[in-house]
This record gives sequence, C-alpha cells and structure tokens, in this order.
Amino acid sequence: MAKVILLLNPVYVTLFWALVLTFENRRQQVPKLFLGRFMFIAFILYLSHYFYFTGKYDIYYHLDSIYTLASLLVYPLYHIYVRLLTVDRWFSVRKHGKYLVPSVLVFVLHLSGFVLMERAEATVYLKGILSGEVSGTGITGYMETIYMLYRIVFVIQVLFFLIANFRLIFRHNKRIGHYYSDIENRQLNWVQFFNISLAVISLASIAVAVTGRDTFAESNLLLAIPSLVFSIMLFVIGFLGNIQGDVNPKTETAEAETGDMTGYDETETDEWGKAGAGDPAIAGNRYETLKKRMELLFEQDMIYRNPDLKIWDVSSMLGTNRTYVSKLINAEYGRNFCNHVNYYRVKYAKKIMLANNKLSNEEIADLSGFGSVNSLYRAFRLFDKRTLGDYRKDPGN
Repeated sequence: MAKVILLLNPVYVTLFWALVLTFENRRQQVPKLFLGRFMFIAFILYLSHYFYFTGKYDIYYHLDSIYTLASLLVYPLYHIYVRLLTVDRWFSVRKHGKYLVPSVLVFVLHLSGFVLMERAEATVYLKGILSGEVSGTGITGYMETIYMLYRIVFVIQVLFFLIANFRLIFRHNKRIGHYYSDIENRQLNWVQFFNISLAVISLASIAVAVTGRDTFAESNLLLAIPSLVFSIMLFVIGFLGNIQGDVNPKTETAEAETGDMTGYDETETDEWGKAGAGDPAIAGNRYETLKKRMELLFEQDMIYRNPDLKIWDVSSMLGTNRTYVSKLINAEYGRNFCNHVNYYRVKYAKKIMLANNKLSNEEIADLSGFGSVNSLYRAFRLFDKRTLGDYRKDPGN
C-alpha cells in the first residue's frame, strides 16, 4: 500500500497542474499553457512508473515506448518553458523543434524494435534487460542497445539543459533592469533554484538508468525519496508557474509597440546623430529636447512614484521608442532604467523622512514608489552607501 501511495503522488500532482494551467489560464499566457503541457508529459511519465513498479507489466507493455519518449521530453520541455519565460514569445516547431529531435529519434528506434518483438521477447526485455539481470540477443539485443542509448541521451540532456537554463535565467535577471523599475517580482530566481534542483535530484534518475529500475523497485525507501521530492518540487513549480506574471521583455515590447505610440519612429533606434534626416544639429536638438522632457517627467510629474513604472510607459509619454530612452539614460547618467528610477525614489524617500521621520519603512517605500521594503533597502545602499537605518539615525551625515 505504501508503494502505491508513493508512486501515485507525482501522478496526482502533475495531472492537477496540467488541468489547472491549461483550463484556468484565462489570459492564455503562453508560458503557462506550455507548462501545462510539460505537466501532462510528466503525468504520463509517472503513470508509466506506477504500472511498472507495481508489476502491472501487461499494461506497461503498451506504454514502454511512450514512457521512453516522455522521460526524454521532460528536460527539453522545461528548457522551452524557460525560453518562453525569458526570450521567446511563443512556441514554434521551427525554433524549438531542434531540442526535441534526440528524444523523438530514440522513441522511433525504440518503438520500431518493440513492434518487431514477439510477446515472449518483450517479457525478457521488460523483466530481464530493464532490471539489468540478463543480456539480450537478436531483437532483444537491439532493444538493450536502444535502452543504453536512452540512458546516454538522458544524462547528456540533464547536463546540457542545466547549463542552458542557467545561462538563460542569468541573462534575463541581468537585463530586466533596462525595462522595469520593479525587478524583484520579475527575477526568475525560483526557476533557477528548481532548474538546479531538478538536475541534482535527477542523479537518482540517472542511478536508475545505470543500475536498472529494479534497484528502486526492491526498496520502498529508495522509491520514496525521489517520489516525495519530485512530488513536492513539481507541485511548487506548478504553483509558482501559475501565479507568475509576464516577465518576458519581448512580450511587453510587442504589446507596447502595438499601442498608441505617437511619434514612434524606427529610425530612432540608430546611434545618436544618425537618426532622422541625418543633420547632426537637428539630431542634437532633438536629443536635448527629449532629455529635458524626460527630466520634467521625473522632477516635476514624479512618475517614479508609480511602483510598476516601465520603460515603455516613459517612451509613450515622450512619443518615442524604448531603445531611444534606454540609450539616453545610459549615455547621460550611466545607469539602467531601474537604477535611474530608483535614484529618484531614494531622493524622494529622503525628502519625506526629513519632513516626517516617524513614517514606517513600509510607508516610505509605498510613498516613494518602491514595490517593496526590500527594494527600498537595496536602492538605499546603492545610492547612499548606507543602510536606511543608518540614514534615519543621522540624515545629515
């Protein structure tokens, strides 16, 4: 009974999130829909696990090739999910199909061999070769070779996609400061954590692939560890993925540039002095005008008090595009957009603290436009070189 419960835990978890992410995604956000598909593949994988480890070989007999495909799809699908969160706007077979090719090829080779096997040979394969107890000959020898290929591909996938996902998330977290003033909820640290955790826990799966599945089938304790850990991880991934908002700058860029962008001009993405008609004096005047208008937005209109201010909001107010605004901020102030906005927020926070030092840190953060107290703390240390507490004790220093 304990074994059945352990084996069914990840089955229930993945089916639950597959349904929720597919049918409760009212905004039809692409990453959430794709995460739902990932969960469905994981559901098939763990359902196959259940039939194998409970000895229901008559059922598993028809699922082994599907199990092989599902287990090899988990890591490339998770990688595509990370890409949809960070750099790609939608799933495309042309763009993302290359990540699935090795999995599909192994599946085709496996299925072709399985179709050619007689039932008695399939029994030898399922009960002998997969457990590592016997070696095959003829068609079963072929299947043993494919099983070895499957294990090799699986190990390579774990290593390759661990590194690929790490790089994607690192670059995403590094560049979002050019787009958003509040980056705390847009950093994908939780995805990075689970990316590494999945790879570490997959050492157990690799151990299964190397030693044979029956090593785990013989011990409820060995079966319990990966089952419970994967169940918890997959549930949390589903939960966090379900509440994760849009964090992909490309998605927001597309939405912003299809809106009312009065004065939007693609030529403005060129270097300073080369935009417009090509007259440096005209380009220089436009640069200075844009700079003064932006200073008014921050100094006079105090747009930084909007906690969710984005660079597209500023470019829309100025009647230009994001790239032009980003270049202006970088060239004039040596900051990215997030730090530029937080610079003004810190200045305003100091002003209101001098006027009323009894305000709580939460009130100061809210009035200044910070999305959280933690964001206020970090910005204060960056621009004042002191903690907020030290400033409150001695604001004149």
